[in-house]
Amino acid sequence: MSAELVRAPESKAPRFGVDIDSGVLYGTPTLDDYIYGRGKIPRADALAAPAIKRARDLICGEIGQFPLLLIGPDGKPTDWNLLSQPESGVARSVTMTRTIEDMLLSERSWWKVTHVGWHQKPAEVVRLDAETVTVQPRYVYYPEGSALVWPDIPGLIRIDSPNGGLLTASAAIRAYIALNRIAMRAADGMPPADWFTPAEDADPIVGIPAGDETQEEADERTIQEILDNWLWMRQQRLTGYVPAALKYNRDGFNPEQLQMAQAREFAVTEIARLTGIDAEELSVSTTSRTYFNAQDRRRQRLESVLGPYMTAVEGRLSMDDVTPRGFKVMWDTSSYLRLDDLAAAQSDEILIRSRVLVSDEAREKRGLEPLGLPAPEANTTPAALPAVPEGADNNA
Repeated sequence: MSAELVRAPESKAPRFGVDIDSGVLYGTPTLDDYIYGRGKIPRADALAAPAIKRARDLICGEIGQFPLLLIGPDGKPTDWNLLSQPESGVARSVTMTRTIEDMLLSERSWWKVTHVGWHQKPAEVVRLDAETVTVQPRYVYYPEGSALVWPDIPGLIRIDSPNGGLLTASAAIRAYIALNRIAMRAADGMPPADWFTPAEDADPIVGIPAGDETQEEADERTIQEILDNWLWMRQQRLTGYVPAALKYNRDGFNPEQLQMAQAREFAVTEIARLTGIDAEELSVSTTSRTYFNAQDRRRQRLESVLGPYMTAVEGRLSMDDVTPRGFKVMWDTSSYLRLDDLAAAQSDEILIRSRVLVSDEAREKRGLEPLGLPAPEANTTPAALPAVPEGADNNA
């Protein structure tokens, strides 16, 4: 049974027009954003906070170091100008670091194709500022529901993040930025709120008119000069002098009463949870944790923190509008997960003895010239089992 849409009868009474579309679609805040504090955080304010800047460097900087490879149908890498240097005059690592930053903070990154190759695929792009892109999605309605769809614009590559942008509706980042501002005000000698009042049994401050000034204007100028001098002395971290005719009043709490250290540490911990980074990487001491060596921590970070962004980039750049059909883009993380020299030598020895690897291939990995040595004979002797100590239970 299908439902029909029936137009409601028009009323002659005055009505208010309401825009049902969210202001987010047009890059403008809505009333709900102001009421619930969900407005977008400026990127400069977010990156000015040390913990957020450190989290950005750990995620975006590490991914930007990985080379991008174009793998052909035969499973071998192929040279591709777009992956070796996407932007003209900009290092590949810088372009990819900024691309991941857009995905981390603004949820998506935008590339504008400036040159195409003989294959009619992008050969050179320029990264657009994510905050200035005017392309907006639109709702498409189906009988089963609606979907927010981005338009396909020729020459524009949109790389979506699997996670929401940190600059949108992040209470943890807002709290951390606010705590940093309070700490800076305290460091600059500016308390949360203070004012002057006339002291008891003191004559009010009276200014001397200059030129065509009225007495009221002269009084205002004199008071402003006193406030400016007070502010300048406090900013210079010097002890201010209060004239006898004034009484200094202070409201609010000092940093100790506000528990600034504990509050900032909690805010940093929340940012660590938000980004998936270990709190110790953001200089927060933790008392209980599982032991990991350096390689295990890198592997864990690669799989849980960096992996979603890397997979999103691989999937987008492997689409037919960017790379030829049958080819796929992959990150090369071999240098990031490489073993230390001792562990690598032991691993090569086992692989060579098992005839999985020859000595010349092992030397090639280290940039050494081949020696042409014959492959060693395979070790067919099974490893001896350790002896059972006397008195031990054989069934254990």
